[in-house]
Amino acid sequence: MGDEEANRGSTRYGALDGLRGLAAAVVVIHHCFLVSPSLSLAVARVDTEHIEPWVWWMTFTPLHLLWAGTEAVYVFFILSGFVLTLPFMGVSQPTWRAYYAKRFVRIYLPVWASLAVAVLLAWIVPRTGSPDLSAWLLIHDESPNVFVDGVLLGGADSLNSPLWSLQWEMLFSLTLPLYVVLVLRIRNAWLPCLLTLFSLIAVGTVTYLPAIVYMSMFGIGVLMAVRRNSLEQFGRTLSRVKWIGLIASSLLLLASRWLFPQLPTVICMACIGGSLLVFAFIACPPVASAGNHRILQWIGTRSFSLYLVHEPIVVSIGFVSHISNPLLLTALAVPPSLAATELFFRFAERPAHILAGRVGHLVGSKVRRAPQLLTARP
Repeated sequence: MGDEEANRGSTRYGALDGLRGLAAAVVVIHHCFLVSPSLSLAVARVDTEHIEPWVWWMTFTPLHLLWAGTEAVYVFFILSGFVLTLPFMGVSQPTWRAYYAKRFVRIYLPVWASLAVAVLLAWIVPRTGSPDLSAWLLIHDESPNVFVDGVLLGGADSLNSPLWSLQWEMLFSLTLPLYVVLVLRIRNAWLPCLLTLFSLIAVGTVTYLPAIVYMSMFGIGVLMAVRRNSLEQFGRTLSRVKWIGLIASSLLLLASRWLFPQLPTVICMACIGGSLLVFAFIACPPVASAGNHRILQWIGTRSFSLYLVHEPIVVSIGFVSHISNPLLLTALAVPPSLAATELFFRFAERPAHILAGRVGHLVGSKVRRAPQLLTARP
């Protein structure tokens, strides 16, 4: 999220904007569906018994991929690791000081603007609880801590709950030099490194250590960036049938939490699926072509704005209408969310992007360039 500028630095990976847009759309549908009390309860309990048939089909079958918002965030994390590492893999590398300056402006200004929008909508539409509302909607009937939300590093309250992922995004952004140095030193042992990262995700899940789980996801993307040439070469050796099998496997693995809820390592399985999906958008021409479709590209270039502004709109419509039908709520919430996304992109995200570039250039021009010690030759 918020990494389009890094992705544009390599025109070969423009399709990743499309993947980011697809993931952002899934997050929006996810929140629209959670307005349904039945779906919200099924997700919270992960209980396959004593639920209505339509709830079971929507939750515990591959249909859940249409609104698998949490798994879409896993894809975001892997993508961030990939695209933020790419600029440091070439001969002409940015300075770390310029990187930090750009990154802070690029993330924090849109986040603060989104919090202002969320506060305004919460004032216009009071979050008043009611027994007929879903458990997910009712968590928004709390007093938010805007300061904590704005800092990001302490997590997020219910005012604009998608900001929870920005905590890990910023922690990764701060520690990116450590990732790059470490992965470049061990890049020839990429397979043991990859297996270690997946193992850490599994262990972190079982031991309830979210830092290990999420920070390892970014590491997968970093490793993929270092080995990107090898990934492309391997992709060229795969036949159409093998690509179809790989993509189908990636989608099933992404949905593993809902297909196999009894397994303790489903997050690890979902991350394997997310990694395979990113690989497909990098190295499979038909998939990359789909990622470059103008609709996905439009959403992808605005995915950060969509991610930041949609939930307060969905929540407001849910509190006003008390609609429990997820499809109807989606139909009502998506158009204003897309309109707000375009406005937010033009007046908040894009100006922040431009300012970040200027700040990065100003900071970088004042720093004497050090020798290129981190140049990668994968």
